[in-house]
Amino acid sequence: MICERCGSFIPDDSLTCDHCGAFQGEHTTGQDTGVRAIRQGRADSYVPTLPVRHNDKMKEYGDYDLSPLPVEKSDRPRRSKPISPADDSFTGSRPSTHRGVPVKGTARATASPRKSVHAHPVRRHNINWMLIGLICTVLAIGGGIGYMLYMSQSEVGQLSTARKNVLECNETLLALAQTKDVTLLTEQEELLKKWNRIPAVSYWSAGDSYVDEGDLDTALIAYRMADLLDPENYDGLMELASTYELKNEDDKAEEIYLRLINDISPFRGEAYTSIIRLYQNNDRGPEAAEMMQLAYTNTDRETFRLQRRDYIPQSPQTSLIAGRYEISAMNEDVTLTSPQGFDVYYTVDDDAVLPEDGILFDGGALQVVEGSVTLRAVCVNGSLVSDPLSVSYTFYYPSPPAPKCNLAPNTYKTAREVSLRAGTREEYTKKQQAEMEKNLTYYYTIDGSTPTEESPVYDGTPIKLPSGKVTLKAVCVNQYGKMSSILEVGYQFKIKPDPLEMYAYTDVFAGFELYSTNRTDFEATYGAPNSEEPVTYLYLDAEAVHLAYNWGYAVFAKINNVWLLVRVEMNSSIATAPRGVGFGSSESEVCGVYKDFGQLQSPNGTRGLYYKYPQIGQVLIDENGTRYIQYTCQSLGGQNWVLQYWLDNDRVNKIVHFYQP
Repeated sequence: MICERCGSFIPDDSLTCDHCGAFQGEHTTGQDTGVRAIRQGRADSYVPTLPVRHNDKMKEYGDYDLSPLPVEKSDRPRRSKPISPADDSFTGSRPSTHRGVPVKGTARATASPRKSVHAHPVRRHNINWMLIGLICTVLAIGGGIGYMLYMSQSEVGQLSTARKNVLECNETLLALAQTKDVTLLTEQEELLKKWNRIPAVSYWSAGDSYVDEGDLDTALIAYRMADLLDPENYDGLMELASTYELKNEDDKAEEIYLRLINDISPFRGEAYTSIIRLYQNNDRGPEAAEMMQLAYTNTDRETFRLQRRDYIPQSPQTSLIAGRYEISAMNEDVTLTSPQGFDVYYTVDDDAVLPEDGILFDGGALQVVEGSVTLRAVCVNGSLVSDPLSVSYTFYYPSPPAPKCNLAPNTYKTAREVSLRAGTREEYTKKQQAEMEKNLTYYYTIDGSTPTEESPVYDGTPIKLPSGKVTLKAVCVNQYGKMSSILEVGYQFKIKPDPLEMYAYTDVFAGFELYSTNRTDFEATYGAPNSEEPVTYLYLDAEAVHLAYNWGYAVFAKINNVWLLVRVEMNSSIATAPRGVGFGSSESEVCGVYKDFGQLQSPNGTRGLYYKYPQIGQVLIDENGTRYIQYTCQSLGGQNWVLQYWLDNDRVNKIVHFYQP
């Protein structure tokens, strides 16, 4: 209900007003009237008659915008006075400009006792639910943004987000993140974009936290996600490899260590240390030793070198230092030893791989061979192999000095003979010189050719020198097969009879001439052939034909559209041979009509006839052992002509005359 004095709302069962203290009991009726009815919107309200108050100072009740009358101010506390029920007088007037509560002009309200309390102003309690909702919405949005910023910017939030992403990840997503399939690029980009909302270090930290918790499987997923986002994080990859080792996945750990060494940072030592330990734990000693060497090379850390030195066997040692040695003068054998008593494998093959391709040293002396060799050897202890020993040697046998002769170069008017003797070596004693000389073999030529072991042998018999210009050349060979340098001495002998002329293009057969006689003239002299057939003549590109006769055959080649004679082979006489020697002549008779230097026969049965051998004259033996004499000359037209006398029991039984392209 409403207090009739101050207009405040009070409970219906209240006896006094909580605000002004007015007594409410005597005015309570079964039906609300007056201001109370008006405020409650009742239609049957009527204008109440206010009781007459005898207190002239009591102000009348007016309606000031439905507000209670202001409380009278006083310097001292107001005391309530009892109101007589008979006093119904009321003084005051209604506001002229405000809508108020109608009152009865003649009725007066009964004065009610007033408590010594201050009146309180009426307060409005309207609630703006829209504003409250807006504020709540803004607070919710701000809270969400703050949470997102907290989760994405703070270390704790980033770690929490990383752990959430790790728990959501699986092998399928990891495969998607690494795929090269172009059809999955969109999904891959979305996945990596989600993971990249926080830095990669958060995933590394998440992996560390899972390792601390003992959850290695989840830790591996976290590390692998971090590796995809930050593939060159050395420390993080070391943790990933260590986790693989904890999971006994050594092959994957090795792969990570090698990646760190080869691709990311070959100069840091942590990966080397870990992979060396891994190799040692898996009995992979050779690989561990090799990695120690690589670590020392790349990091230059002395600890790796010392670790390797103490880990592998020591290198073998040799009894002979590197150098050049004369085999015949060596006083020391070449041997190998292991300082620790291990097996020693060696090789002199540059392409051999030690110890697989090496030879086990049996404790004896190594065989020394002539030439330059590189001796390599290693010590082997189980699977561990030492660093190789590598020593280069040059072993050689001594070469004898060039021989000397007893005839000085000069021009002589009488026939002379010449003898050969050994040269001297200043460093040799008389005994060494004598030992050398008794093992020498001498070879010589007087036809101007270079002496070899196929040349005539000087057996101590003086060499007869022919008339004319003669060049003596000689060498000697020792017991080791080493040949000396060449002795070369030139002579001129002006003695009678004068030497004969060498074979020349003017020495032709009666009846035909090479490269001049045509086929028509030849057949006119020797008749038609028994048969003919086309052939290819030596290296000549021209057409050629082979004509067969009873005495042999002739070959003609078509040169400048003319068939010219290029070869004749006779097994019986058809024409007079040059200088009157032919069928039935001996070797000495044939050589006697041409210039012959008189050189002795070589060990293989051949000998040179002319100066500048073998271009002019020589005695040869074919593959079947048949001996023949061959002369060569050059015609005026520049063609090479060859004349051969084939011998059987020292008698000419075949003559061959041909043009050699």
